Amino acid sequence: MQARTRSYGNFSMVLLVALLAAGLTACGDNKKEDRGAAPAGGPTPTSESAISGTINLDPGLKDKVGKEPLLMIMASVSSEPTKPALVVKRVADASFPYDYKLTAEDITLVGSSFSGKMYVTARVDAAGMVGPPRAGTFEGTYSGNPVPVGSTKVDIVINKAY
Repeated sequence: MQARTRSYGNFSMVLLVALLAAGLTACGDNKKEDRGAAPAGGPTPTSESAISGTINLDPGLKDKVGKEPLLMIMASVSSEPTKPALVVKRVADASFPYDYKLTAEDITLVGSSFSGKMYVTARVDAAGMVGPPRAGTFEGTYSGNPVPVGSTKVDIVINKAY
């Protein structure tokens, strides 16, 4: 009777170790996927998935923006400046007019998709800060906002000083 109990005990222990090993192996595979391995056959951005245009600086602001302006081009699903932008493209030492193109590769808000309609804004801010404009910020918005992704000639004039 004692030998039979010992056999079941050994079998239970072997089964437990096997299940534990299988569970740990499965956990390791998931971690590899979380490290950024892209699934095969994922979407590829195309030229149609873009917003493009030209940014100009109002002549009256030319001397106020500084010699090495930091241009930020932002696209958001909301017109509210307190809402985070999906795209914030920074261009150091920009010269005007500046031709731009925003694509899905420019997304800065993790988990977002570059689709639908966007509010496009251009800003010169020496500190490179996003959010509501502050003193010393120069800004312009596209007059036809919001624009669908795929739009061209989304031209902006930076004409507002804060």
